[in-house]
Formats: sequence, C-alpha cells, structure tokens
Amino acid sequence: MKRKKSPICMKVLPLTAFSFKYWKGARRITMFLLFMLMILCLTACWSQRELYKLAIVVGTALDVGDQPDTVKLTAQVVKASEMGVGSSFRGGGSGGKAYVNISRTDKSVLSLIREITHMQNRRMYFSHNKVIIFSSDLAKLDMAEGLDVFARDYEARLNVYILISRDEASEILEQEVELEKVPALNIFGMMENQNLNSETAIVTLRDFMIATLSGSTAPVAPIIELQESEGKSEVTLEGTAVFKQEKMIGKLDEAQTRGMLWVTNKARSGELIVDTQWGQVTLEFFHAKSRLKPVKTEDGTIRMKLTINEDGIIESNETTEDMSRIENVKMLKELMKLAIQSDIEDALEQARTLRADVFGFGEAIRRDYPEEWETMKEDWDHVFPKIELDIQVDVELRSTGGLTRPVVPGGAQ
Repeated sequence: MKRKKSPICMKVLPLTAFSFKYWKGARRITMFLLFMLMILCLTACWSQRELYKLAIVVGTALDVGDQPDTVKLTAQVVKASEMGVGSSFRGGGSGGKAYVNISRTDKSVLSLIREITHMQNRRMYFSHNKVIIFSSDLAKLDMAEGLDVFARDYEARLNVYILISRDEASEILEQEVELEKVPALNIFGMMENQNLNSETAIVTLRDFMIATLSGSTAPVAPIIELQESEGKSEVTLEGTAVFKQEKMIGKLDEAQTRGMLWVTNKARSGELIVDTQWGQVTLEFFHAKSRLKPVKTEDGTIRMKLTINEDGIIESNETTEDMSRIENVKMLKELMKLAIQSDIEDALEQARTLRADVFGFGEAIRRDYPEEWETMKEDWDHVFPKIELDIQVDVELRSTGGLTRPVVPGGAQ
C-alpha cells in the first residue's frame, strides 16, 4: 500500500528550494562586493612621492641677501645614505657628512624654494623641517614674508621651532657637533630639553603666529648664537628676542626670560642660586604653576594679579651651615620668593621700556573685561607700561636632597 505525501510537505519543499537559491545568489553578490573592496584597498596612493625624488629638509635659515631687497635661504637636507641605521647619532654610515646645505638668494622666499630645483634634481620637501632660524639683521627689517610662506604652505608644519641668530643664520646650520650628525637635529634636541631649565622661550611657528595675530601680545623667540669655548665654536641658546609688527625691537636676558616664563605659566622646572650669609645655596624648583588674572579695583582701574605655586628642594649647599634646620628652611623659602619676584620685576621693567606686552596682559583683559578692553586696545602701547602687577609666590621646600647636613660640617649645632 502506497503512502500518500502529506499536503504540508508538498508546500514546504518548494519554499525550501526557493530559499536556497536566494541564499546562494546573495552569497555570490556579497563575495563580489567584498572582492571589489579588496581591490580598491590594493590601489596605489594617488599622492605618492618616491623618496629618491625628494630632498628632505630638516633645518632652514633665512638671512639678508647680498643684493638690495633680497633674502638668502639655506636649506639643510639629509643625506639618508650617511645617516646609518635608525638614528641621527654619530656612528654608522660611510663616514661622510650626513647633510648638505643648499643656499640661494632671491627677492622672495617662495621663488627661492622654486629656483633650487634649477640646481638640484630633487624637490625640496619641508614636512620634516624642525627649525627655522632668522638672522637678527633680517628680523630687525621684516620677518613677515618668511613667516607667511611657512605658515601658509600645506607641507610645512606649524610645530617647527622659531629661533633668531645674532649673526648669520646659515652659520648656525654649518656648525657641526659631536653627538649629532646633522646640526639642525642638534638644535631641535636642544629646544626639546629647554623645559628643564626655564631660561629659554620655547616658541613654535604656531605660537609666534598666534601672538602676532592677537594684536596686543608681543611675539618672542629664543636667540641662538655661536660662542667660543676652549678654542672651538659651540651653538648656544642665550636670551629672548622681542618683536612688534614682525620686527625685532629688543631682547630679554636669561633672568628676564625666566621672569617672563613665570608670568606666562611656562616655567616648569629649573634652578635658582640664592646668597646666604654663609655662602651660596642652589635650589631646584619643579611642579611650578602660575595664574595671571586681571582685577578691577574700586576706582575702576585694572591691575594684574599673578599667583605662583611651586615646590623645591635643596640641590647644592656650598656652605658649612645645616640647611635642614627649621629656621634655615624658612630663610631659604623667603630667598626663593625674592629671587622669583626679582626675575619677574626685571622682565616687567624691560617690557615696559620696550612697550611690548610679552606677558599677554592684553589678552587676559580682553577675556575678562571685554568692555574695558575696547577703550584700551587702540592705545595699548601706552596703556601697557602703566598696568601694575601684584605678585604672590607660595614656595614649599620638599626635601634637602640626599643629604641633611653639609659635606663640610660647621655652623650652628
């Protein structure tokens, strides 16, 4: 006896066959789309640049040209074949120079960059540029064009360091050093380490442009120079150049620079040498924080209030006195406060003389008192020197270092 097929089974089988066909087609479409995506990922970069066609610039120097209304550009280009494996540190390579300086003189910076292609078979590539050095002679004339070109060009980076040389900027890039193969990378490393002493203004192209465009804050840049030491020249950072309207108008020494950094909350760590009745004591400060705030008095005038908090330790005791004694710790704290106040007052006096607001007083007033700022901003060069600054310094000596008593005992017991 034959078994009859259930009507339910007869209906399910066609549906199952249709679903299988649908799933198989969807799978093929999915695989096709996946393969297409993989093909797109395997395409070459549309903006690729072969390394052997580029001259990678790591340092740039700008000087006044030898002809009227001209500028001299010096680009320091890395020679990859002489760099060794994975480092700019001396060692490796074939022993030749790991860089070449290419110079050209013309009436504009942009035309200089373009004309270098007439001398070299590689295109100048500025994305790895670390430092831009302006000679003081050019800085006193006008830095606007050089700044504009590097700030506007999409290849240049805004985090490149800006420096001012006392003499020819190109000479700085020609000064070889013992620990680095490329002079520009040595200068870059020096700038990276300046937070350790708080005696040098660390200024990038972005920082300089922001100060310039603010209209009230005077831009600054560190000064670099060649100094003779033991019969040879060495690159040294010394002081700060002050600008107004893209022209250098004066400078701050190291102590005044540190005072400026205290006010602008950029002094992080460093050392202060204080004189006691027994001799000198070196104090190291760290974890420094500053807060600058404008305050409106009862008579309507605006003063600036600066609050500084920092920790310190005794780094060196050149006396015979035990500086761990409570009375001596209090004395050192007061001397440290006086040293910080002295640096700030010296910087303020120099800024008033130059009529240059290197501290950002104007920007602080604009943020907190916009209406009052509207009446000041047109005559800010004359208003700024009259702004008073109240200074409050809080110091904590956290340690006497690895020793409590001096190496040479003596003094009060």
